Amino acid sequence: MRLSILIPTCNTKCLSLVEELQRQLPDDCEIIVADDGSTDTAAKAKNREMAGWKGVTYKEGEKNLGRARIRNWLTQQAQGDYVLFIDSDAVVENPHFLTNYLRCLPTEAVVCGGILHPATLPSPAQSLRWAYEKHCEPKFTADKRNCHPYHCLRTFNFMMPRQIALAHPFDEEITRYGYEDTLLGRQLEEDDIEVWHIENPLTNGDIETNQVFLQKTEEAMKTLHDIRHKIGRYSQLLVVYRRLQRFHLTGILRFTYKLTRPLLRRNLLGVHPSVRLFNFYKLGYYACLPN
Repeated sequence: MRLSILIPTCNTKCLSLVEELQRQLPDDCEIIVADDGSTDTAAKAKNREMAGWKGVTYKEGEKNLGRARIRNWLTQQAQGDYVLFIDSDAVVENPHFLTNYLRCLPTEAVVCGGILHPATLPSPAQSLRWAYEKHCEPKFTADKRNCHPYHCLRTFNFMMPRQIALAHPFDEEITRYGYEDTLLGRQLEEDDIEVWHIENPLTNGDIETNQVFLQKTEEAMKTLHDIRHKIGRYSQLLVVYRRLQRFHLTGILRFTYKLTRPLLRRNLLGVHPSVRLFNFYKLGYYACLPN
């Protein structure tokens, strides 16, 4: 079998995603969807409808394994020579999406397709994630990602040989949200495995509310703090923080953050959040975490 499409899902209805992928699916490829201990019974009931579809395998887990472990489990279940990881909230808008990946085969490289976000703001309640991602999008074209290929790997939409995936599993010590893709990028660079970035994006179809996104950001900062010795220069925020440490400025950073935190949150949870203030919020939150 040539390709296994692996979709971990938790509390997300992904029937439309799988339906479009199945429409593009060649006979020598498969789709495996793994429900990672969803508590949303409506989402689980909807996703069960795909069980038995041609080329599709649907599995349910009794408990949540987490983002790293569920992806490693999916790799072990795959029958294809290559695995394509797709997040369950993705939207396929290109009718040649799978063809664009299959044209890259055979390859010994990891191939990253990229991510886009809705052209217009879905709702004022989702303004923070949308503003942040739209601000970053011009910096993450395939050409620009290829300038720093290992630093720009995102698990949302990427393909790799299954043997490489088995030899470079996601770090299961990461139990919180965030940075499993960053660590994978470091592992691949250390082992001289080539990473290509191509223009074959999927659209993020589930922009979180400002409150949820800020909570996930804080969780990601805790993850970064836990694995800071593994990440190093692969996190730009960590690079900036260590520069401030060298110049003995982290005390000023913490003081300023604590003083302005209520005002920062008011802006970030509002209708017109500032990306600059969001970046400062992340840095200040990280700086205040206990060593």
